[in-house]
Amino acid sequence: MYFSMDEIGFENTEKIKNITSEADRWQFIYDVAKSYGFGGIHITPSLYKNKFRLDINNIPDYFQDFKLTLHFGGLHNSTTDRDTFDVALAQCFEIATKNNMHDISLHPCKSVYGLSEDDKKSIYELIHKTIDKWLSIALKSTFSLSLETHVSGKYFLFDGLSDFVKFIDHHPDLGVLIDVSHNYYDGYSEDEIIKFLANKNVKGLHISDALQKSKGASFETGTHVAVGDGSVDFDKVLKGFAHIPNLYSALEIKASNNSVARSLQLLHEVHQRIV
Repeated sequence: MYFSMDEIGFENTEKIKNITSEADRWQFIYDVAKSYGFGGIHITPSLYKNKFRLDINNIPDYFQDFKLTLHFGGLHNSTTDRDTFDVALAQCFEIATKNNMHDISLHPCKSVYGLSEDDKKSIYELIHKTIDKWLSIALKSTFSLSLETHVSGKYFLFDGLSDFVKFIDHHPDLGVLIDVSHNYYDGYSEDEIIKFLANKNVKGLHISDALQKSKGASFETGTHVAVGDGSVDFDKVLKGFAHIPNLYSALEIKASNNSVARSLQLLHEVHQRIV
């Protein structure tokens, strides 16, 4: 298991806004990851484009010092159009191949609230067919293709972990990216997350602390919390998936630089206890 950088911290996000050269912004991201002590970088195209103003088609060669993964989000619009989805995935596959990445993860459909059951079914089937196509291509490559465990049925396509597992069981070679924070917030305990998913083809974890909705936490305050500021038992979570080789754990918290550094340190301490 190794830990990857996702968000870079509030202060660093403000600093990068004032760096005019794209080459210098790439160097800044590299230096930040090194200074924190991450072993990998988890690249989300929308984050790198919108916040960091970086073109991930041109990742510098020196980023090979890190283990790289790619997280493609925002699938609602893409999955209503097979051609658009195919074009987006083709770009992801090209980037992953060029940069020796070892996983591409897909964020499931969001913003499905208000759609009819027929519309949801159409999107569900489109994802099945598209994943069939691109998974066969991924299996011939050096990287895996994974699907994230967003399962809040009111807002996401999958209605609970049972529905998610039913879907991925149709694609045994499809990887799984577990979003610990979202699943815990939705009411799944650490034991339930492990029970549903530990025997699946898990490739990565989105790691952040959380508080549960059932105990009064709002979505904004209950997810993507710095490690130690929520109620997730990370000893239990990391131990439950420690048997998986080359597992990446992307620290996906929205917090200060100090909170990012402290979260990573706490995760390293947990990892040392369980191995």
